[in-house]
Amino acid sequence: MVDLRQELLAVFDAEYRDHLRVIRDLLKAGCGTRPALAEIFRRMHSLKGAARAVEIPEVEDIAHAVENRLSILMERGGSLDAGDIATIAHALDEIDGIMETSSAAAPQAEGTVEERPATGPDAGADSYVQVPVSRLDALSGAVHDLMGVAERHDRLWERLDDLLRDMRAVSQAPRQLQADPVAVFSRMTRRLMAIRREHELMTGQGDRALLRLGEEVHAVSLVPAGTVFGSLAAMARRIAREHGGPDARVEVHLRGMEVQAERRVMQALRDPVLHLLRNAIVHGHESRARRLQAGKPETQTITVTVTLTGVRLQVRVSDDGCGPDLKAIAARAVRQGMIHVDAPLDARQLLARVFEPGFSTRAHVDHLAGRGVGLSIVAEAARALHGTVAMEQGQPCGTVVTLTVPVSQRQRTVVLVENGERMIGLPGRVIRHLLRVAYDDIRMIDGCPFVVLPHPDVGDHPARASGPPPAEELAPIVPLSAFVGDAAADLPVRGGAVSVAVMEVDGALCGFAVERMVEVRTLLISDASAVGLDSELVPGIAWPREDRPVFVISPDRLFERWRARGGRAMRVSLAPPAQAAPQARRAPLVLVVDDSITTRTLQKTILQAHGFDVMLAVDGEEALMLLLQSSRSIDVVVTDVEMPRMDGFALLAAIRADPRLARIPVVLMTSRDNDEEIRRGLEGGARAYITKQKFDQGELVETIRGLL
Repeated sequence: MVDLRQELLAVFDAEYRDHLRVIRDLLKAGCGTRPALAEIFRRMHSLKGAARAVEIPEVEDIAHAVENRLSILMERGGSLDAGDIATIAHALDEIDGIMETSSAAAPQAEGTVEERPATGPDAGADSYVQVPVSRLDALSGAVHDLMGVAERHDRLWERLDDLLRDMRAVSQAPRQLQADPVAVFSRMTRRLMAIRREHELMTGQGDRALLRLGEEVHAVSLVPAGTVFGSLAAMARRIAREHGGPDARVEVHLRGMEVQAERRVMQALRDPVLHLLRNAIVHGHESRARRLQAGKPETQTITVTVTLTGVRLQVRVSDDGCGPDLKAIAARAVRQGMIHVDAPLDARQLLARVFEPGFSTRAHVDHLAGRGVGLSIVAEAARALHGTVAMEQGQPCGTVVTLTVPVSQRQRTVVLVENGERMIGLPGRVIRHLLRVAYDDIRMIDGCPFVVLPHPDVGDHPARASGPPPAEELAPIVPLSAFVGDAAADLPVRGGAVSVAVMEVDGALCGFAVERMVEVRTLLISDASAVGLDSELVPGIAWPREDRPVFVISPDRLFERWRARGGRAMRVSLAPPAQAAPQARRAPLVLVVDDSITTRTLQKTILQAHGFDVMLAVDGEEALMLLLQSSRSIDVVVTDVEMPRMDGFALLAAIRADPRLARIPVVLMTSRDNDEEIRRGLEGGARAYITKQKFDQGELVETIRGLL
């Protein structure tokens, strides 16, 4: 019976969170329609029955009281006024408080819902999520498609067996060939070609079915942010009362609650975000008089914003409080021996210190704050999720803390680099710059190499270069092989330059020199457990290609070992580059044409890392203008197909029609992967056609090299 109750409580946890999320959304929208009022009534009624089933009478009583009030309104044909909305919102907060208290007090047996402590994707026990019937239908359809592929596969083998049987019969009775051997071989060839075509079609159908099944299975694991973060507003109001007294108030705005991510990721972020809310209330608190004097509303406002960018989930907690006290942070860091009293640190580096264990600027300790634990828990949770956390000063006031983690804990974006015999994956979340540093541009300071980092403002806005030059930012260069591999002390100089991946962890910058940058990939990462492998430094491994694994580095451990060696550049022997040929050969120039800034930037980074010069265009018209007016000769054009003004096919036709441009090879790279589109591109004069669904950046680089 205990196991059954635990299972019912787990199901109820998912159900009550869903009910409260929808009701809060309806209250926020104003509930001005009868259908909205009826939906709130229906969900309160369901919540009451579910609470009765799991024997939580406090929740049942609250739901019953709200249900009665809504029933009277519906009978009279009325609508919710501001007082009703406030009453229902308070009731939802009470339910959240009851459930939070019961979850914290309950023993953590297998099957319980709360995953505490939530410091990683695998923390806690199993929990339940609600799956729409439409999603189950989609899963069933994907499985049905795969079963269809399996049936076609069986029939294909039967046809192949028939052909093999006929071939054996002919080989055992050669006189059958004497009449018309050409006709016999022609029939067998046609049958074999038909089998091949069927196999190609079946393979394509199987790939699409597997892709669809993977997408649907992944979608089942997704939950909207509101199901996890929806109760945090009530908890923040409770914390404010505990800190400032019964009349203390705080407004919490939740934005992006419709954003979906894996439940484990969302759940693991819940406690860190709660710590950030508590930190904003305790450290950002200002008296009513002080807030009014500063021109702020008398009630403190905290905003939790959830956004999804590519494969990264970002949770931003901002407040309009007093903001971080940089002088107090610096003084505390000096007292704890984290920095030297004369060390020149900017705001970003100082604010990175607040996430260290035991760091707190609060003068006294109470049950809410002061022990320096909360923010270190946030940082540890971010690391466990292979993400980052950063604090900055809000504008014009307050504090902003941003948690950024991968949407999926198995999928991560990494920069693939070669390091001796090994392929190494550097997590993209900590990459600040990917640079190809000329030998002559390396700064030697006290026998140690440094690189001057590009200034983003000047790089992105050439017009700003006319103003005063920005201060130089230097980063030490160390060979990655000194930490992974053979512990070589030489910088790998190739072609008169060094490939450097500049990484940033906890405000510290270091450039790791590698032999070659290969590409950027999003890979499925598995735990590394190979014999003899340093699993602390290399916690993950991936197999993007069957013959060569990728060893994924832990940036935190890499920086720990770098700091253990002094946390600065290393004395290395910087051998001069090989003697250049009398006439230096220029790098090939590739024109990348795509209306997506993300795609353009990604391709530019990869191609430059492989020694190409890159020119960018947003559509076919701009590309054609650059082709005709550029002072440099463009060697290869890589273009998307679907673009505004002039698409890729029209650009291809224009290039082929102009005698001055016709010699330039064109590579089409698009999401259109049907046979007709591929035939149209190749017959139109494209030298290669790459589909984005199966995009391999290594293939793109090799394709371009093959065309030069």
